[in-house]
Amino acid sequence: MTRARHALAMFAALLLLAGCAAKTAVPPGDDLSRTTWEAFRQRETARHADWKGFRLDAGLSFASQRRSGRLNVAFYGNIDLPLRLDLSLTMGGPYAFWVEDGSGFTAYFPGNQKAYAHRSTREGLSRLGLPLPFDLRELAAVATGRFEVLMPEKYVSAKKRPEGYEYAFAAGSRLGSLTLDFEGKPIHLTGRGIEPWKVAFEDFQADDAGADDTGAAQPRRVVLTTPGGSQVTLRIKKLEGRDTPWPDSALALPIPPGTSVRSLEAQGEISVPDL
Repeated sequence: MTRARHALAMFAALLLLAGCAAKTAVPPGDDLSRTTWEAFRQRETARHADWKGFRLDAGLSFASQRRSGRLNVAFYGNIDLPLRLDLSLTMGGPYAFWVEDGSGFTAYFPGNQKAYAHRSTREGLSRLGLPLPFDLRELAAVATGRFEVLMPEKYVSAKKRPEGYEYAFAAGSRLGSLTLDFEGKPIHLTGRGIEPWKVAFEDFQADDAGADDTGAAQPRRVVLTTPGGSQVTLRIKKLEGRDTPWPDSALALPIPPGTSVRSLEAQGEISVPDL
């Protein structure tokens, strides 16, 4: 995998998210575990209820045994699509533009003047070497703290940990478990698999920059550890909501005239520029 694909895969993996090991089981009638879960669910229902769109700006750093690097991220769009994600080099030049709308997923790489499209965002990203079980709409839900879009309404068991409670989900769920602290803040989210992705939500802030519209503190740093031991850190600089949708012109992909858009549903080699 080229450094570029590695960097993008690390960012894409941020949408996979995962967790920790189990400790003491909470008895079936544990009031505190239920109260903590209910507080979390109520806050999720109220969070960003009036948002029609959003913009998130962040710095992305990644490190593995073989390489490391940084990118800047601008992720913005409407809650119900379209959505656009721009990746840029730390020196300021554009690296890649992704868009998801009602017709599917499109990616443009200005460095080599190549564009790709697929009806499915997840399948398109996989063809680009970025296996991701979430599309951009689901990614937006995670990025803006609206976990209820992905989270089952109920958990099947709760386990007590020193930092809070870990709630396990049914086998059919895309997520394995969620760990909340005793105040109901999400601090770990886990996927499934023999060696699942692991994500920690850190640096909660409740000031004007870090609090959401319910007054709850929000994580400003997300740290992912991949099954291979690589690590990526997303440092959220700013998250803003909009009470009106973004105009279509702001979310349109900047593909120069004459650039061919190749279908990722066709066979053949895919190339993306290196960092």
